[in-house]
Amino acid sequence: MTRFRSIFYLFLVLTIAFEILPSHADNAVPVLLWGGSVNSDLAISAVNPFLKTTSEEFDLFLRKKLENSPPVLLYVKDNLCIEDLVQHKEHLQKVVTGDSLRYFPAVEKAVNTVEDLPSYNQTYNDYVDSVSDGQLLIVPISNLDIIPETYKTIKDSSPNLIALLTGKSCSYRRSERIKRDTPGKDASKHFIVSSNRVLLYSSQPLSLKIEGKDEIQLPLKLTASDEPGTKKSSANLILLFNGTDANILKHKLVFMFEVKTAGYYTLKTINYSYYTSKNTPDNEQSLTTNIDIVFPFKFSYHCSQNVMFKKGSTVLKIADLQVQLDAQQNINNSTKAFSDAYDCVGFTTIPIWTGIFVTAILALIMIWGLAMIIDIRTMDRFDDPKGKAITVSAQE
Repeated sequence: MTRFRSIFYLFLVLTIAFEILPSHADNAVPVLLWGGSVNSDLAISAVNPFLKTTSEEFDLFLRKKLENSPPVLLYVKDNLCIEDLVQHKEHLQKVVTGDSLRYFPAVEKAVNTVEDLPSYNQTYNDYVDSVSDGQLLIVPISNLDIIPETYKTIKDSSPNLIALLTGKSCSYRRSERIKRDTPGKDASKHFIVSSNRVLLYSSQPLSLKIEGKDEIQLPLKLTASDEPGTKKSSANLILLFNGTDANILKHKLVFMFEVKTAGYYTLKTINYSYYTSKNTPDNEQSLTTNIDIVFPFKFSYHCSQNVMFKKGSTVLKIADLQVQLDAQQNINNSTKAFSDAYDCVGFTTIPIWTGIFVTAILALIMIWGLAMIIDIRTMDRFDDPKGKAITVSAQE
């Protein structure tokens, strides 16, 4: 009963692997091995459906399993995948019941590894009744349904027979899961600033348009610092960027976070200036936005639209802005993370107004229709052929 339960668990794993295992490269195929001593320490164990076995690892396993040179029967199919084992599991259960069993979800160059066993004489023959010790019989097959009959014939004459089923390749192509490295900060196009108090994010580098110059993107490498604001709890974020041409040495942005209402931060103004010499800033301007950037303490602010701060022809554009003051650090590492965000999109958006407008029109049509139906008057008097004819005066 225990042996049958182990075999049942194997084919259950095969079924699960059919659903969740991405296919490996063409030289990685499943391998099913059974036979030999039932009490072998290499009998069936838990199978990881995502495990990929190299040819070297598979060779070490075979050398340990075949150290006494028992007879080996190798079934080779040109195209063999896990899906094939699942489809023919009923036929395969007939031959593996009662024998030690080992399953490898994906082995690199499995056929070549078995053929390169040094202590075996290879034989290619479809019609052999027995296999002697130290002999490797390779049987090419096109259908897995023929395995039970041929294996039973050879097993009767060779009790210590060990059988393997594998393929030369797998034609099912799916995307193999590859662990990707997290790109470095410099390789990312995202603009992230984390100072002592302010955490600022933009999905793209900050875009700046200066009077008389083309639009530029500020460098991702910068120097960030904080300074206290004019009121308690307010703060200023100072960003210094390297110059983008020969005439400008540095760009300077000062984000002014003010507390105009108790418990709420407001970002309305960004002071911009650039340096043509090392000490004196030039062209100082206060850029303002027409968007109400207001968010409460311990919350962040987010706007998926392009937020623009401008004065005259000088425009600073921030894409997908998210900002927070005094952000909390993650428990698992020392990086800061945004809290729940107040979004720039109001409660009544354009789609909501459109729905209300259409609903109102339909409601008016329905009310008008019901009023017309209620106002319909039916006849309350009818002619009697034996009596006097009904006369209707003009007043009625």
